[in-house]
Amino acid sequence: MDYSRWSKRALVERLQSLDKLVGEQEPATATNADIVLATTLNVDPVTPKRKRPPTRFDFANFPKRKVAFKFSYFGWAYHGLARQGNALESEEKRLIESEFPTIEGEVFRALASCKLIEDESSCDYSRCGRTDRGVSGFGQVIALYVRSAGQFITDEQAEAELAKGTDASRITRDEQNGGRAVLLPLPERELPYVNMLNKTLPPAIRILAWSPVKAEFDARFSCRSRFYRYFFSEEGLDIDAMKEAARKYLGQHDFRNFCRLDPAKQISNFERNVLDIDINPVAAQVPFVGEGQSAQGRWWQLELRGTAFLWHQVRCMMAILFHVGQGLEEPSIVDKMLDVENMDGKPEYEMACDVPLVLADCAFDATDVQWIHLRNPGNDFGNMAGLDRAISNEWGQLNTRAVIASALLQNLRSTAVPMLSETKERAEQLELAPWAQCRDNVIKSELATRSRIVLGGGEIRHVRDYQPMAKRRRADPVHLRNKVWFERKGDSKRVKTTTEPDD
Repeated sequence: MDYSRWSKRALVERLQSLDKLVGEQEPATATNADIVLATTLNVDPVTPKRKRPPTRFDFANFPKRKVAFKFSYFGWAYHGLARQGNALESEEKRLIESEFPTIEGEVFRALASCKLIEDESSCDYSRCGRTDRGVSGFGQVIALYVRSAGQFITDEQAEAELAKGTDASRITRDEQNGGRAVLLPLPERELPYVNMLNKTLPPAIRILAWSPVKAEFDARFSCRSRFYRYFFSEEGLDIDAMKEAARKYLGQHDFRNFCRLDPAKQISNFERNVLDIDINPVAAQVPFVGEGQSAQGRWWQLELRGTAFLWHQVRCMMAILFHVGQGLEEPSIVDKMLDVENMDGKPEYEMACDVPLVLADCAFDATDVQWIHLRNPGNDFGNMAGLDRAISNEWGQLNTRAVIASALLQNLRSTAVPMLSETKERAEQLELAPWAQCRDNVIKSELATRSRIVLGGGEIRHVRDYQPMAKRRRADPVHLRNKVWFERKGDSKRVKTTTEPDD
């Protein structure tokens, strides 16, 4: 078509009609006529590019292997470890997870983003210890199937690998891979799981190490013991009395008066075994605490190891230790509360704060787990250096906030205020003194009329008339509470009895 005699208006209308036509059809290359038209208008002819459909990641092309991950997290920004159902399976669940974030929700989001799992329901997931809202972890462990850098091989290839001396543990067959033989890579050749996930996870959650595990490994049931720490300041506490009371927890006991009961689980066995327990100074192990020149600056930690724990057991145990440390109860109160024949209902008391509690470690048999911290041992410290930087940054930010709050408190306590006077003198005639000095007198006056109950984590309750633990109102015995719930809900809604470790 000859465009040389067309007016500019006609040419523009022609271009507009061509644009409309191209928008309705599949993209095509520019024609000769279009090139002539574009030359006339002094523009470059553009051939629309065909849009490629997004490539779907086909998990069937990649083998899976079962691994365990050890990871840490600061729990105070999250609504506990456990997600509610499969956090990513629907828009509704994703909305709930975004509004009430959990540690597991973040972990599964990272796993999905890295294309390590296809979905949450088919990866044979298990967790070691379930921690509640606010509780942190230094050594939490989960196990699941993830994508591997290994390769599918035939039975003949598997036999050939074994014949040339390949370790038999590197050749697996399981349901997750449809029964097909898989040749797993050496650890240094495996996907860099730690780096992949830490690049995606928020800074408060860090993968520390991974380990190959057998198909039958379960993070919960394969665990031999769980180790908790509870951090607290010495201010206002008798540490020796707390140590005496803590030693009474050691061994096998019925801890029904030291936990929160959920009748829906219909638990009837409250016996748990405390393997080790002690109260030790924090400064001996953590160099960032300070010199501890005052009781407020000296920090301690309850260290507790057991096979399994009841719901909120550690926090309830710690609450009673705080009562003992303040002189509100004798160490013998622990013996009385462990004697469930005479104290068959839990006394009413508030459990200790959640923030200072940490699931510090989960122990497994050496034959089950061999943690891999570095991808190339002897060649680099990549993983450890990255972890140190990330956790140091978190510590630096938190420590800066603590220093700022401390400076504000110091300013307040150095402020000069008029001292109290029994005579009605004018304000300008009253003697001035730093608020810190006056504050000591106020605290003494308050303690003369009401009791101060430490709950840990900076939380304090004041009560006018403290009632001894043994004389408090008690909950109904466990068997009655279970019976009431069972009769009200019926057998069809009965929840399977569980001893899942908790805090």
